[in-house]
Amino acid sequence: SLFGIWMMMPPRSLWLTATCSEKACSQVKEPLPMEIVTVHQVKKYFGKGEAQVKALDGIDLSIEKGKFTAIIGASGSGKTTLLNMIGGLDTPDAGEVIVDGVNLSGLKEKELAVFRRNKVGFVYQNFNLIPTLTVKENILFPLSLAGSTPDQRFFVDVVQQLRLEERLNAYPHELSGGGQQRVAIARALIAKPAIILADEPTGNLDVKSGQNVLGLLKMSVETYHQTLIMITHNLEIAQMADRVLRMEDGRLKA
Repeated sequence: SLFGIWMMMPPRSLWLTATCSEKACSQVKEPLPMEIVTVHQVKKYFGKGEAQVKALDGIDLSIEKGKFTAIIGASGSGKTTLLNMIGGLDTPDAGEVIVDGVNLSGLKEKELAVFRRNKVGFVYQNFNLIPTLTVKENILFPLSLAGSTPDQRFFVDVVQQLRLEERLNAYPHELSGGGQQRVAIARALIAKPAIILADEPTGNLDVKSGQNVLGLLKMSVETYHQTLIMITHNLEIAQMADRVLRMEDGRLKA
C-alpha cells in the first residue's frame, strides 16, 4: 500500500542526502514567510517649526501573513497614526505602505475606500456599532455596503466562535461591553479581509472582559488564518501576540 511504502522511506534529512549532491543540498531552504504589510521610510509630520510633531519619523516595518503583532507605546508615541496608515485612513508625507500587494501611495479617496472595504477589518476601542441595527445586521453591515452576498456557512461559524448565536436579534445597547466588542470582531472578520487592525480593543472593558475578548480575538484570527495588528498600552495584553513592537517618539524601538 502507499502507507506501507511511505513508512519504509528514510527520514527527510536522509532522503535529501541520498538524492542530491552536498552543494545542491546546501541550497535546499524552507519557504520564506510571506509579508502581507510593508512600510518603508514612512513619515508623517503635524505642524511646522518648533511646534512640529513628528508622529512617524521614518518607519520601516514588515508584517508576516497570519501572525498577531502588537504595537505598544505611550499616548502620543505614533502608534495610532501608524495603524491609520496601514488601514488607508491617512496618507504619509513620505514613504510607502503596501498591504496585500496594494501600494497605497497615490490612491485617490474613492480607491482607498474600496481598499478599506475589501482588505481591512477594523476593531475599535469604542466598538462603533450602529445602534439602530441588530447584532446580525451590524455583523453583516460591511457586506451590505459592498453589495456582497454573505457566506452563510462562514457567518454561522463566526457567530458560534464568538458566542453570539443567541443574541443575533438583540440591539447593541442590550449587550455588555464585552458582548458589543465580540460583535465588532465578528463584523471585522465577516468580509474575510487581508488584515485585522485593532485599536485598543480592550480599552473600554474591565480586566476580565478584556482578557476574554482578546482570547476570542486571538483564537478567531488563528482559526481563520488572519493577520492581526493591534495597538495597546497594556504590556500584559501585548504579550499574547506572536511579536511585540514598541513605539517611542514616532519611531519603532527594538
